[in-house]
Amino acid sequence: MSHPRVSHRRLFRRVHILPSLITLGNFACGFLSIALCLNALFFSTRAVTLEEKNTGTTMSVSEEHVQYEDKATRNAMAILSVRGNQARAGSLFHWACVIIFLGMLFDMLDGKVARHMGADSAFGTELDSLADVTTFGIAPAIIVNTISLAVMPVTYAWWSQVIIFGVIFAVCAVLRLARYNIQSGTADKNIFSGLPSPAAAGCVVSAVLLSEGDYEFVEAICSWLAGTPFFGVTTVQVKARILSVFLLLPGLLMVSTVPFTHVANRYLSGKKSFTILVLLVLLLAVMWQEPRLVLFIAFNGYLALGLLVAAQRWWVGDKRTVPVALVEDEAEIDAVDEEDDKDEADEIIRKDGE
Repeated sequence: MSHPRVSHRRLFRRVHILPSLITLGNFACGFLSIALCLNALFFSTRAVTLEEKNTGTTMSVSEEHVQYEDKATRNAMAILSVRGNQARAGSLFHWACVIIFLGMLFDMLDGKVARHMGADSAFGTELDSLADVTTFGIAPAIIVNTISLAVMPVTYAWWSQVIIFGVIFAVCAVLRLARYNIQSGTADKNIFSGLPSPAAAGCVVSAVLLSEGDYEFVEAICSWLAGTPFFGVTTVQVKARILSVFLLLPGLLMVSTVPFTHVANRYLSGKKSFTILVLLVLLLAVMWQEPRLVLFIAFNGYLALGLLVAAQRWWVGDKRTVPVALVEDEAEIDAVDEEDDKDEADEIIRKDGE
């Protein structure tokens, strides 16, 4: 019996447009975030160059009055140019972080739209994983790396911990998404095995946004750590070192088996209580006033809560999890008991017949 041959080219043409466009929007956010980081590093480097030229410019007292005014004007313009380039670099770093959260919105919508349209496919799953690797695996590591390059001295080693931790973060994101693709058909829809990659990216990016904000407690901590051998001599260098450490824990948790709650499926899907709606409205109102602080608390609190719940289950013992060997033993015992009960019933029927 011959089977009809289907052209691979024809199969590839059958792509669901709307979910694929939303997933490509997620990928575009990751690419734009990386591009904004590179542009920010360019403006930051140009600001340092202009500042060095301005510092090296000296004026002699014996110069003519017109020449003195010309040099003073040029120095003032150079200072304004330095500040302008620094402000431009800071703005680009800020938007490189914000656009990651836009990618999270696209990532949440593409799955919802695909399931609503009945458009789940292997192509969509692979495309979503590639977009997630770019936006939530590579882009956060590059953000932290470019910030470190912008503030650290020229003699700073390229193989420093920010590079090593960035590589670990990106590699763990790739491994986590590869494992998720294999387990997506059998895993619990309300529980993640390991920290999801958008949450890991949110932990890192929210820390970057918090370091940019004008918070006294952040400045106090960085001032206290400044001057130590590990963290650096200035507050900006301390912030860069702390951000590099922030890459390590979320990266390792992505490839762990620590259970994390699927917030969207658990609390946002379907009909929920009126209290949850009120709490979400209050959360959005607070986020409108302090977005940096709320995002940092939300993502890193989610990470800390997952670790606390996992530690409690490990310490107390999770009664809901039963070892596989024990389940197999109980199944054998039940089978033996069932066979014994059947033999006893046959014996009773035989005696009644006699």
